[in-house]
Amino acid sequence: MTTLLRHFFTAFALGSLTLINPAIAAEENAAAKPKPPLPVIAFEVQSVSQPQHIKALGTLQAKESIQIAANVTDKIQAIHFKDGQWVNKSQLLLELNSAEELARLEQAKAQTEEAWLQYQRVKNVVGRGSVTQSQVDEKYREWQTATAQRKVYEAQVADRRIYAPFDGELGLSQVAVGALVTAGEQIVSLDDTRSMKLDLLVPVKYLAHLSRGQNVNLTTSAYPNRVFQGQIQAISPRIEQNVRMVQVRALVANPDHLLKTNMLVEATLELPPQFQLQIPNSALLMVGDREFVYRLQAKDDSYITEKVEVKSGQIGSAMIEITQGLNAGDLVVSQGVMRLKPKMKVRIKAIENAQSQEELLKPAKIPAQKPTEKTQQAGSGSGDSKNSNKQES
Repeated sequence: MTTLLRHFFTAFALGSLTLINPAIAAEENAAAKPKPPLPVIAFEVQSVSQPQHIKALGTLQAKESIQIAANVTDKIQAIHFKDGQWVNKSQLLLELNSAEELARLEQAKAQTEEAWLQYQRVKNVVGRGSVTQSQVDEKYREWQTATAQRKVYEAQVADRRIYAPFDGELGLSQVAVGALVTAGEQIVSLDDTRSMKLDLLVPVKYLAHLSRGQNVNLTTSAYPNRVFQGQIQAISPRIEQNVRMVQVRALVANPDHLLKTNMLVEATLELPPQFQLQIPNSALLMVGDREFVYRLQAKDDSYITEKVEVKSGQIGSAMIEITQGLNAGDLVVSQGVMRLKPKMKVRIKAIENAQSQEELLKPAKIPAQKPTEKTQQAGSGSGDSKNSNKQES
């Protein structure tokens, strides 16, 4: 009995191996059969002439701008301007009380005149009688002292009259006649808004492209549909040490007085065009802080993928600049990079450079198949059978 069971299990095991071996062989054949190349969309790296510009925010200042203030402490006697008025250079703006100073000035003028007369008298009779040269010198000194005192009073009177130092537009004043102002107290602002100046900080790497007279375009939210133009007036000889930038001052014509002091504007500096290598944004693969692309290397009738680390520059809405890692003319995979691995065999389905995104993603049309001979024979056979059935019937 034991011998019979042993023969039975041996036969069963051999039969199982016979059944399993064909399945294993089929799998081995499928694994041994090479996979077809994966279709990809490629892009040929191009060197593109790209217009360069710098954009920066800045605050406008009038070409000449000051806060007019009182020189002395006294009451306001008269105001000769209106808020927002355009005034000319040397125009009288304000008078402080100067009654006491004017009285002293009149006294000083009289003393000066009297001292001058005394000096002339002794000067004409020097050497005659008891008039000596020392007396002439004393009268001359008294005359000069009186003259100096008169000038002091004239300056005190002038300090109580405030004039416009240049042509410009006055701001809004908060003082009135009779108000007491102290020395240094601000009375009204004065801005020459016919020209505006703008200070910008530009990265040092653009320093070679900056020059005096270079155009600057300005836009502001106050006038969204208008562009103001200016020119670079000066470039600072020093680099800002903390931010490694250079300060640039531009002068902007403002004949209509639309631009105001302390207005925030966006400035655009146009630079010479620069050639740069560009690829589609979809071709870039980010791995942590590192950037890669899959470059295609031709091999026989297909391509092999090569994972290349690159450095990117300016990023646009559809294209990105590559500063390191690629050369013009290289083929890179631009669609479907997530499916790829290094040294993978692929075939190029299309070149993206000459086709739009819609055309690339459009499904391929399957051509209609022509009937084969077997199909025609089968069709004719079925027809004959139908005819024979009709005849029999």
